Amino acid sequence: MRALEPRISDFVDRDGLRVHYEVYGEGDLTVFLLMPDTIVHSRAWKAQIPFLARFCQVVVIDPRGNGLSDRPTRSSQFDMTMSSFCGDPWAVLDALGVDQAVLVGLCSGAGQAVVLADDRPDRVLGVFAINPGLALTPIAAHKLPYVEMFDEVLNTDEGWAKNNRHYWLRDWAGYSEWFFGEMFPEPHSTKQGEDCAGWALDTTAEVMLLDEGSEADPRFFGDEAVAMCRRIQCPVMVVSGSLDRCQPPERGRIVAEATGGDYVLIEGGGHLPNARDPVKVNLLLRDFIRRVAPVGSAR
Repeated sequence: MRALEPRISDFVDRDGLRVHYEVYGEGDLTVFLLMPDTIVHSRAWKAQIPFLARFCQVVVIDPRGNGLSDRPTRSSQFDMTMSSFCGDPWAVLDALGVDQAVLVGLCSGAGQAVVLADDRPDRVLGVFAINPGLALTPIAAHKLPYVEMFDEVLNTDEGWAKNNRHYWLRDWAGYSEWFFGEMFPEPHSTKQGEDCAGWALDTTAEVMLLDEGSEADPRFFGDEAVAMCRRIQCPVMVVSGSLDRCQPPERGRIVAEATGGDYVLIEGGGHLPNARDPVKVNLLLRDFIRRVAPVGSAR
């Protein structure tokens, strides 16, 4: 059972792939909640949707490969280009007749929000980025030994060695459970971890490997990412968890500094504070919306 049912549930056709979206609430202001990755679908925003829908129109999207969206059959369908993955949000907004929106994203979805604001500054009122997945610092030490061995057959599957092609194919459910355990370092996070691991089972290792093999936008990396952040014209707020095991918190600080945005560090927070600390995230988001696109009934 959902706390709030969608007002609209529909699809856009993207070169033969159906991409599913939902709309909640009504109002002149639209807030678009972008997905962090193919590994989960739009239910990951379930703690934000009912709150935001009190005072604005909320749009969510199931990423290609999960939820009700179609499953790609080749890596190029995941490429981070305007004609592919990064074009999906614009296609949804166009279908709804929405000219401008506040973009909210987490991890790679936060990086996507910044890319979209760079591509179409006229359409983005503000960017709220949670643990942004822009490669602005070296890979975290606990991941580093396994990054270049993703395709290799390893003699262990302990810890981050599970982040491996062969382990994914052998035990996707086991990987999902382990991964989201890492993403929630906060005590008493069992329900949140179980939710996310369950949503991960709505996709497959095979689909995730297609995503893994897709072409990334160079603006996600290094100097190009910094240059992109400096070009952003709209207001930005970045929220990072001090215990994030996926994206080093320093990445969020750099995004905030380069965009001239605000930076909030949640002490003891992990990668998914929208799920584990939704009240704090919702209030930060409400106040950000009030500042960049005032709505009289936001309270």
